[in-house]
Amino acid sequence: MSAVQEASQAMTTMDRAELQALIRRIVREELASALDEWDTYQKPTVIESGWPLDEDLRELLRMKEEGTVKLLSHEEVWSADNGLSG
Repeated sequence: MSAVQEASQAMTTMDRAELQALIRRIVREELASALDEWDTYQKPTVIESGWPLDEDLRELLRMKEEGTVKLLSHEEVWSADNGLSG
C-alpha cells in the first residue's frame, strides 16, 4: 500500500505534460511486452488517427525525416556494422 501512496504523492507534483509522458511510456512498455509474448503476429495493428500512439509514431517519422533520429530494423540493431559500436 505504501508504494501506491508514494506513487500518488509523486504524481501530484507532476504537471500535465509529465503525467501524459509517463502514461504514454507505460502504455508503450505494456504494448511491447504484449507483442513480445506472442510467437507470431498475424493480424494488422489498427492505430486510429488522434490516438497517443499515432501521435508518437508521427513524431518519430518527422524526426526521422529531419535526421534527428535513426530508426533501425531488428536485424540492423543486432548486426555488427550498424554504426553504433564504439
